[in-house]
Amino acid sequence: MAVPALPPILPSFKHPLEVVSSAPPPKRVRHIRSPNPLQIKPLGNLLFRPKQRFTRVNGLGTLGALPDELLLSHIFGQLDGEDLVRIAGVSRAFFGWGHVEGIWKGVYISKTQGRLLNWHGSWRSSYITTFLRPSYIPFSTPLPTSGITTPTHHSDVLFQPSLCASFDPLPIFHSPSFTPTVPHISGLGLTPSTLPTTPCILTDLMTTWAAMSPTFRRWTLDHLADRYQDIGMRAEATITTLREYKEYHERCEGDESPLYLFESDFVEKTKGKGKEGVGMGEDYQVPECFREDLFEVMGEERPDYRWLIVGPLRSGSTWHQDPNGTSAWNAVTVGSKAWIMFHPSVTPPGVFVSEDQGEVEAPLSLAEWFATYYKGAKAMYGSKAKDPANRGKMLEGICNAGEIFFVPSGWWHIVINLAPSIAVTQNFVSSVELPTVLRFMRDRPEQVSGFKLRRSLPTSSSSAPTGEIEIVLGTGGLDDCDECVSGVYEKFCEALRREQPNLGNVEGLLKEDWELEREGEKEKVKSVGVWEMVKSGEEAEEESGGFSFGFGGGEDLGEFLDEE
Repeated sequence: MAVPALPPILPSFKHPLEVVSSAPPPKRVRHIRSPNPLQIKPLGNLLFRPKQRFTRVNGLGTLGALPDELLLSHIFGQLDGEDLVRIAGVSRAFFGWGHVEGIWKGVYISKTQGRLLNWHGSWRSSYITTFLRPSYIPFSTPLPTSGITTPTHHSDVLFQPSLCASFDPLPIFHSPSFTPTVPHISGLGLTPSTLPTTPCILTDLMTTWAAMSPTFRRWTLDHLADRYQDIGMRAEATITTLREYKEYHERCEGDESPLYLFESDFVEKTKGKGKEGVGMGEDYQVPECFREDLFEVMGEERPDYRWLIVGPLRSGSTWHQDPNGTSAWNAVTVGSKAWIMFHPSVTPPGVFVSEDQGEVEAPLSLAEWFATYYKGAKAMYGSKAKDPANRGKMLEGICNAGEIFFVPSGWWHIVINLAPSIAVTQNFVSSVELPTVLRFMRDRPEQVSGFKLRRSLPTSSSSAPTGEIEIVLGTGGLDDCDECVSGVYEKFCEALRREQPNLGNVEGLLKEDWELEREGEKEKVKSVGVWEMVKSGEEAEEESGGFSFGFGGGEDLGEFLDEE
């Protein structure tokens, strides 16, 4: 089926960073974007309106023989921005496929070479306005196709992103029936050895931080974007400035998975910069109970360990365990974050881990996990689970501004912002976690991550965008690398012997830890009995083997997430 030739999209191509006028750029107009602007319907709705199937059948022509998943990955997902604009004029079905935000996101990031620039409310609008829109058309003028809808187009693949973009976590965590199971305790007087062994929310530890003070050093996005305007920071697959990220942050309602700014070199990049030359590293202090960090003995070769985290409502991190067996703390300066935790002995429902634990598969978005697995996971592992062996293996809590969430080593966790939020987080290795970290580094060297490798920087291409973003490598010639670094375990042990002789025999710590585990298993066999252990293991296997949840028939997303 040939795509009809259309007139040129614009008279002249303008580079996104080309200066066309000395006048200040026009003020951007905020347009609230609906999560489902085309009014596409899920496929099941065709049962009630069978004649509407012709929108797809006739609209796609011979391509209609292919499933939507294949159309997404091998047909429309292979087009560039110009072709995506052109196909929208073929039919309503093509119009729908020409508006898939996931495709436009990849096209935009590829075109800008990983920069987040000139955000205009959606990935499609941002691409067209930045690269294709004639300069004489005001930014305030909506795109000509803005009012077109395709309500007779039915597709689960096209409807799913809209469903995820409309997800609202507040009815779950602000419901009167929600009962947090992660305790709040005062952090005053705590030391590394007296920290709880389970997740908790610590209070009273941020009262002296400049990041929490009522001054220009207060960590709000407005203040940070004003203090460090042109410093490049990492937001998932993009590099952006805080000014540009602020534009995205305030107008990303239709994004299925909002970008999460997650910058590991924020201290180095802001040192001596901004107003009065005050860097972000001077705005907070590591609490006493987290100050022991034995990875410090590795100097510049140590793994990444601290991050600035900024994100809008609905953004967050999907299921993971903290790297290299470390523990972590996460301090919220603005906003509110909901945490769901699973004991290290339980893999969260919907998460699949390879046999060597090197690969983890999980739902692509937070909304997908909550819609598909949350309710069943809580019934099976929450505080009211029927099986005593599973009860309490899933914990939930809300960490507000001025509070610090403590994540012990090995705990699975997922985090979602209940409001626009800013936080600082650090991973650390105290004497308590040391045996776990040593064993991880020794037994799974291919999974060790975040170390710094010294390497020469690539020569910049003349075709790359050259804007005002200041790309700063915080460690001066050291760049992030998740490749396997040979001899890391040996280097760490050697550094510990040299810098921390009071620890004694490092390898002996592993032996002690292993013997304690063996003693624990023996006591478990004695108290429970071999037959009871085997029987309970079989029952658990039967239950987990049949664990599956779906959207169900006729229920919307809100009904799925209602508490029982």
